[in-house]
Order: sequence, then C-alpha cells, then structure tokens
Amino acid sequence: MSAKRLLEGKRVVITGAASGIGAQVAATCAEDGACIMLLDLDAAKAAEVAASLAGEGHSSVPCNVVDAGAVAEAFRQANEKLGGVDAVVNCAGIWRPSDDGPIARVSDETWDQIIAVNLTGTFNVCREAVKSMEGRGGGSIVTVASVVALTGWEKLNAYSASKGGVLSLSRALAVECGKKGIRVNCVCPGVIETPMTEAVLVYSKPTVLPIGRLGRPSDIADSIAFLCSDRSAFTTGATVVVDGGFSAA
Repeated sequence: MSAKRLLEGKRVVITGAASGIGAQVAATCAEDGACIMLLDLDAAKAAEVAASLAGEGHSSVPCNVVDAGAVAEAFRQANEKLGGVDAVVNCAGIWRPSDDGPIARVSDETWDQIIAVNLTGTFNVCREAVKSMEGRGGGSIVTVASVVALTGWEKLNAYSASKGGVLSLSRALAVECGKKGIRVNCVCPGVIETPMTEAVLVYSKPTVLPIGRLGRPSDIADSIAFLCSDRSAFTTGATVVVDGGFSAA
C-alpha cells in the first residue's frame, strides 16, 4: 500500500497561479493529492495551468485580487465546485523595480498600485478565506511576503512596505483565528528565478547567498505545501524564510 500523499483530499485555492511561484505551488499541491482552484487575472493561462495539473477536478477562475467583489465571487465558486476550502495560498503580487525608487521619484500611482495588489489584495483574499473556513473545522492560510519584509532592499520602497504589511497582517490573523482552527503563516522568499524577478536582477543581483544559487519556484512551493498540510498542525503565526541564507548573511 502506498503512503498517503501530503495533501490527499485537500481543497486548495491559489491566487496568482498562472505563472511563477503560484503555478509551481499549484503543480506541487496537485502532485501531493490536492484539488486546486487557480485564481489569476490571466484567465487563459490559468486555465492552461489547471489543465496541466496531475489528478482531476482542478479548475480556474479569472480574478483580480484588488476587486473585493471578484474575490468574493471566486470563493463562492470555490465553495460550490470544491465543496469547501481547506487551504488558501496568496501568491498574487507585483513589483515595479524601475519605478519604485529612489523614493523622491516614486509616483503616487506606483505606490498605490503596488500596495493595492500586494497588501489590499492579500487582505481581500484572507477575508474570504476566513469566511469560508470558520465553522467548517478550520484550515490553513499561507501568505507570500518577501525577504525584503525583513531586510529591506534598495530601490524597492513600495514593494518592501507592501510585503512588510503582508507579514504583519499574517501575524494578526494567526492570533485572531487560532481558536477557529484556522492557521495563518507567512512565507518570505528570497530571490527566486521567475519572469517577475528578471527586471530587478538586471541591475541588482544579490551578492551574498550562502547556499550558492538563486532560488527556484519549487523551493518555495515545497515549503508552502507543508504549511497547507496537517503535518504543520501546530504551526501558526510563523515567518518561514526561504532565501538561501540571504537574510542570515
């Protein structure tokens, strides 16, 4: 008899799931036995990723996390199609390194957009996740911040602020939701090789990575899958840094 997979029977909603870390989280969770609903602005790409996942029953919903109504509708569909939600992973995010510093030239539009997607979007998703999970025995919420929430990074002012907010929000929710059986943990990736990071790496590569390489989406996805699973049942309010040693150095 084969061993039970890490997420066997779990129903997982993932935002920003059409590419990068989000797509890898979807693939990893599906391989571990979960049924996935992918949320993303790019409806065609999200549907393509859903169709590529191992197992059956996966689906996708077009969703702009900044739009609270769209997020509520996406969770309505998740509850209807999946029969409930056991875990939610917040991977939707943006950064605009060419516009995000020095601070004297950061525009209102840049600041507002980055805060809206990264912080307000995470808030919108977490709010609906809690509504879906409370009264159903709880669940797991994983937010994705960044190592810059802990260390800062030159010329990433709005991005650093948004991710610091995600980290603080996660801790507050962990305290609020613990008695409801809802765990909330925050993963802080270091520099991960994805299409979104290509622009900043052109002019600002990290020089000290003790592990000797940049991160891969799979490095983050494996940690997130663990936090979605029952094997992390006593873990909540945690900041899980997956950065190849960057913040330690």
